[in-house]
Amino acid sequence: MKMPYSYAVPVNTERNSRPTDRPTDRIWNAAAHLGHPFGDSPVRPGQALLVDGPLACGKTTLLRSFAERAPEAGLLAVTATCSPNERDLPFGVVSQLARGVWKSPGALPEVPGLSAILHGTGDPADEAEIARLCHRLCTSLIDHAEHTPLLLAVDDVRHGDPASAHFLLQLVRRLDSARIAAVFTDDLSLPAPSLPLRYELLRSQSLRRIGLGPLTPGQVADVVVAELGEAERHRAGDVYAATGGNRLLLHTLLSDYGEHGEPRQAGYGQSFLSCLHRNEPIFLDVVRALAVVGAPLPAADLAWLTGHEPEPISQVLAALTGAGLMDEGAFRHETARLGVLNDMPAPARRTLHQRAARLLHDQGRPATTIARHLVRAGRIPDSWPAEVLLEVAEQVAVGEEPSIAVDLLEQSFEQCPHEERRAALRAKLAEAEWKINPSTATRHHTPLYGAVRAGRLGIPDSVTLLMQLLWKGGLTDVEGLLAQLRDDPAAADQLHAIEAALTCTYPWLAERRTAPAHHGGSAATRAAVWPRAGTVLADVLTGGQTHDTVRRAEEVLRELQLGHDPACQEQAGLFALLALVYGGRIDLASAWCEGALGETGGGPHVPMRQAVLAAARSEIALRRGDLAEAAERARAALTHASPGSWGVTIGLPLGSLILACTRMGRYAEAGLHVAQSVPNAMFKSSYGLHYLYARGHYFLAADRHQAALADFLLCGELLTDWGLSSGCDPVPWRIGAAEAWLAQGNHDQARILVYQQLSRPHTDGARARGQSLRLLSATSSAKRRPQLLNEAVGLFTEQEDKYELARTLWDLSQAYHALGEKKQARRTMRRAWHVAKMCHAASLYEEWLPADDPPQATALMPKSDTGIERLTHSERRVASLAAMGYTNREIAGKLYVTASTVEQHLTRVFRKLDIRHREQLPTELYADRMELA
Repeated sequence: MKMPYSYAVPVNTERNSRPTDRPTDRIWNAAAHLGHPFGDSPVRPGQALLVDGPLACGKTTLLRSFAERAPEAGLLAVTATCSPNERDLPFGVVSQLARGVWKSPGALPEVPGLSAILHGTGDPADEAEIARLCHRLCTSLIDHAEHTPLLLAVDDVRHGDPASAHFLLQLVRRLDSARIAAVFTDDLSLPAPSLPLRYELLRSQSLRRIGLGPLTPGQVADVVVAELGEAERHRAGDVYAATGGNRLLLHTLLSDYGEHGEPRQAGYGQSFLSCLHRNEPIFLDVVRALAVVGAPLPAADLAWLTGHEPEPISQVLAALTGAGLMDEGAFRHETARLGVLNDMPAPARRTLHQRAARLLHDQGRPATTIARHLVRAGRIPDSWPAEVLLEVAEQVAVGEEPSIAVDLLEQSFEQCPHEERRAALRAKLAEAEWKINPSTATRHHTPLYGAVRAGRLGIPDSVTLLMQLLWKGGLTDVEGLLAQLRDDPAAADQLHAIEAALTCTYPWLAERRTAPAHHGGSAATRAAVWPRAGTVLADVLTGGQTHDTVRRAEEVLRELQLGHDPACQEQAGLFALLALVYGGRIDLASAWCEGALGETGGGPHVPMRQAVLAAARSEIALRRGDLAEAAERARAALTHASPGSWGVTIGLPLGSLILACTRMGRYAEAGLHVAQSVPNAMFKSSYGLHYLYARGHYFLAADRHQAALADFLLCGELLTDWGLSSGCDPVPWRIGAAEAWLAQGNHDQARILVYQQLSRPHTDGARARGQSLRLLSATSSAKRRPQLLNEAVGLFTEQEDKYELARTLWDLSQAYHALGEKKQARRTMRRAWHVAKMCHAASLYEEWLPADDPPQATALMPKSDTGIERLTHSERRVASLAAMGYTNREIAGKLYVTASTVEQHLTRVFRKLDIRHREQLPTELYADRMELA
């Protein structure tokens, strides 16, 4: 059998003969490549043309082009459009064609029943009658075409009603002897109900086919340039990605870009929707399901969501991909997905969200995704057990979006009729809200406390409530809840964790100071991270830092990094980090903050986790002498969470901010923070120690020595009363008190406190010893002072505590000056000024450069320089150490080279920088952190 001739129409990039065409119109006018419709075109009277292609690729536009050009050949063009919604309307297509052929009722042929059909009052009774009517109509139409040649153009023929399809089938078989040309559009990739007509068309000897499809990336680029200009060629990739070469989407997207600069739902989004609404309902159903889920799904899952069979869904997905509308089930642009969602009726959208949640839960998908669907469903189906909802909410709360858990738990709480389950749901709701804003979670504390008293709340949730009350400072409720838990035999396994938490927060409430010697416990105990975090910090506070406490603290931080244990994550992380900080392991604490915890520290959806991490970073920076960073981190902590959200814990970030501002010389700002109201319960908690210590230094800087001494000594009294005087001190209060005594001229009291600090078995390490040695030198003879201060300089250099290093270097320069070692004093003075400048300690370097001493200021101030970049790596290392005041021999020892090599390097440095003396070396060299190694 001879096969029908077929070919593909290329994209029209030539200028159309009609001057009104725009470049975007030319991508539709594929008929221009066919020449005259009945001259050089592949279709003429007696023939049929089938335009085949996927959705919105130009079939209808090409059909209209044929109809527009038909009068040029003296032919009457008659068009009809098939629609899925009119498939059950008998002779619907015939009615459209007949009205075009016979313009007035008087011109109707003598076909019995035709008039009734055209007026919508006739309804063929059986197939035989339909066949007879079609035969008569075909005969009459062929006769009419003898004096008026016809072009019949039928769009989307596969959607035609069966009766009209029967008529067209008869007509196609008789085209060879008629002065009628027929043009049909169809998508052969999709099944058609009117299969006999399609098969008859495909087997017809007179059929010609035109294949249309999406544009290629190169063709899309040409259209973008033609429409938007050469300067916008860079958009071609994004345009193709958003349209897949689909002509309709391309047309509207370029219009959106030209008029608004971005895709719009009113343009691009509506065009996408129009492609769906023009086809069978299954298209809309499938795309709506994909829009709700927000990700590609296999046909089997879509079948469960939509109620259709998998096979036709696979065909729909293939058609959408072939048309460029979607990419293997994925939306090409979010605007299209949002357009589908906005077009969807609310009940249908809620139903799809419910079914999607069930499907994803059964497949073990992420809890956050499941929770989103349940929340958007509006109402949780009764088929969801409360235990499953709690499990999903807990998993979501561990992640980065606790707000979703809050929404889910609120819906579950409102729908739950059982009191005990409502208590558990409220507890989880308070826990999720706590991660966002503890102040909001406090609204649940009173009813939860009532549930505990009534026995409706489990032990784990009761303990979590206790931790929240400890944070907020609700001491009355804390004592009542604590008494009940201590008397409850079921809480016996939790008591050591509770006592450890009390030791970390309100030591005066704790009955036991340390946890049991065995830290493993049952599987349930190991699963909870915060009890072990509290135990580690309690051990450090009561017994000091050991290798074991360091190991256990890192275990806690590692589990928090992995997202274990949703309960009390913020407290657990803070406890573990403070255990390292108090024990002098600043290096480890900093590594955890900047590394693993910093990467998983939560985004904007978990503000409390961010706030706690920022507070810990502030304390670490403060102990390293990075004053600007300490202030910045403390401000961030108080920004991520409001002061009211911090409760009594505000003493930590607020204390860091006060101390950093004081040491930077920002006394007015520090005073404002000191005047800020804080909870009274804070002074009964361990966090109040940080605040008192910082306020003491503020008073010291303001020359209020007695007030400063009172704050420092109060820290010591509280630690003694709490039974924590033998462990690591949260703050070095003895050092502060000794400074206050020295400021009042009482060297004896200062010396007593310094010796007490040096004799402590559990000091916080090198940093506290260095501070003690610096103060001890102030009460020692002039000959002994350099020895003590040099040892302290080494300790602070090792600890990288720049603030304490600057103060010690300055004292050392004064000691050298007292001994008549002017050159050494001057070099050390310059080094002290550089270090103070680098750590932004204006309170120091401004005091060291009095305005009435220009010579000293000139000697210390660095000269401007633009030649540092000319130094080699080795020269820069040597120059950096020289700028810090080290001698050639000391530099040689640090860099493991000879003193001669150091001298040669310095000679070249002086020549490149055009200077003569070490004192002229620029400050930037010292600030190079690379050289501090």
